[in-house]
Amino acid sequence: MDDDVLLERARGGDREAFSDLVVRYQDELYTMALRLLGRPADAADVVQETFLRAYVRLPGLRSGSVRAWLYRVAINASHDMRRRAGRRPEQPLEDAEGKVVDLPDRAIGPEASAELREQLEAARRALLALPADYRTAVVLRDVNELSYEEMAEALRVPLGTVKSRLSRARTMLASVLREAAPATSMGEA
Repeated sequence: MDDDVLLERARGGDREAFSDLVVRYQDELYTMALRLLGRPADAADVVQETFLRAYVRLPGLRSGSVRAWLYRVAINASHDMRRRAGRRPEQPLEDAEGKVVDLPDRAIGPEASAELREQLEAARRALLALPADYRTAVVLRDVNELSYEEMAEALRVPLGTVKSRLSRARTMLASVLREAAPATSMGEA
């Protein structure tokens, strides 16, 4: 069933329809919030706040824009949480079950596995070091796989702004990772 049908049913008081919307989007919103905030508990709070706001504002939600609106609310809630926290996250990124994301290929040796972990950690740090607008663009496009148009609607910015933020973010990430590369490969010499 598509979002608009579920939205209309939810507006009519069908709690199961609203629950279906929650189930449809909670994982991708959680993933986005986790990448923006770096802390599983904060990401879960953002998702809860997003759906609470959606339920309260159900009568005013426009058909055809449910996904973008949910992303907009989740992005704003993530930025608000970061401002309230006043610091960058220091904990490792974790998956939905709270396990640290560290999935090296078991077919590679321990040295290659250690190097892969270092590279993943460098990428995580580089992503979290980006300004919030750039980090959001990278997460929406490269993690959540939103189209440029969906990103523009969710972020309420022109399409050109989305593309320029993403380009600048990727340039900054590449620069940070290039600078980090000599430090991680020094142990091999």
